[in-house]
Amino acid sequence: MHTKKYINPNLYTEFVYHKWKITPGFAAPSELLHFSKTVLMTSKTETFSSLMHSFSYRYDLRVVFDDFLTMTLCAFSFNPATGKSHNEEMYMETIAKYATDDLRFNFPKMVSTLVTEMENRGNSGMGNDILGEFYEQNLYRKGAAQYFTPWPVCKMIASCLGGNPSETEEAKRILDPCCGSGRTLLAGADTFGKQHEYYGIDIDHICVKMTAINLFLNGIFHSEVMWADALAPDCFYMSYRISILPFGVFRVENRAHSRLWHMYKNSLDRKPSPVIEFDSHPIQGTGSQLSLF
Repeated sequence: MHTKKYINPNLYTEFVYHKWKITPGFAAPSELLHFSKTVLMTSKTETFSSLMHSFSYRYDLRVVFDDFLTMTLCAFSFNPATGKSHNEEMYMETIAKYATDDLRFNFPKMVSTLVTEMENRGNSGMGNDILGEFYEQNLYRKGAAQYFTPWPVCKMIASCLGGNPSETEEAKRILDPCCGSGRTLLAGADTFGKQHEYYGIDIDHICVKMTAINLFLNGIFHSEVMWADALAPDCFYMSYRISILPFGVFRVENRAHSRLWHMYKNSLDRKPSPVIEFDSHPIQGTGSQLSLF
């Protein structure tokens, strides 16, 4: 396979090309996004869906989709002290199964098409949940299909709860305890504004990953998505914190370090304890209440 046809060497250095294409290793978030949007010159006929389906003849598509989400989140977790991902080992373990397969070259191209398709639909009436749409249309299991709330319904709910957004309005905490791919949170940010904090919980880890990526790529940085059973306040598997300072998506594996877990548990407890401020976007209030969609 001749991969150079997708590269315009005048637009970027060979460093990122080698990191993604040859080793295959890690690219920092800023490098990855710049690489995806300007260096990978994908064919006009290639879409996120078509590139994902190119794996279907050799691999379980659900596994490939999950691996893509995992590696993308690893790439969005840059550690400036090391110049690598905070989750470098996880990335290398995930990509290892494709190490000798030319299809591995499609992973950075999928990031490219995902970003492009999300940007192209950013102001449309359909929303830009490309990941969620692919998931519900292609990765269903017999007798266990999963469908997320349609975008127009999400917008209607947000409009009913919202009003006229204001940059000077006191920051709110907004929670979807069964967030799916994060579509309702995206509609909320589109209606209320991105100055608020957005939180999601889901019992499906793939859904949590989709939501984290959707929030990050839509610039909704004051947010966290938790993998847990929302009906069990003490349940916590892990979460992803989306932040602008530091910039990226960061795994939280200890519930004591999860702001969302503390707030959600406090909102259900009769005697809430103080919420610890973990990020650089503190807001007024006791920290015990979350607004539910």
